[in-house]
Amino acid sequence: MKTVTLGMAFALLATQAPAQQMLSTASPIPDGAETRFCYYEGMAYSEDAFVLMVGDNTVTDTVRTVQERLLRCHRDSDGTLKWKPQSTFSTNN
Repeated sequence: MKTVTLGMAFALLATQAPAQQMLSTASPIPDGAETRFCYYEGMAYSEDAFVLMVGDNTVTDTVRTVQERLLRCHRDSDGTLKWKPQSTFSTNN
């Protein structure tokens, strides 16, 4: 009984290494995805989609502005999709 259990343990260890290696090299993003989608915060966007980024611009403690940047998913000359700035707004708070 001990030899059967020991043999099964070695067999499991031998098959575990290739499975871990395959998981570590697997990518959640499929090949060629950069030619089909733009990515922002874990989401995929199609060509001509817009995203509005809003954030604090804290250059100094005395000046606090909020910046809003509108980006468009644009097809570049090499065929990949990239975010291209469309406009930027700044407001003082």
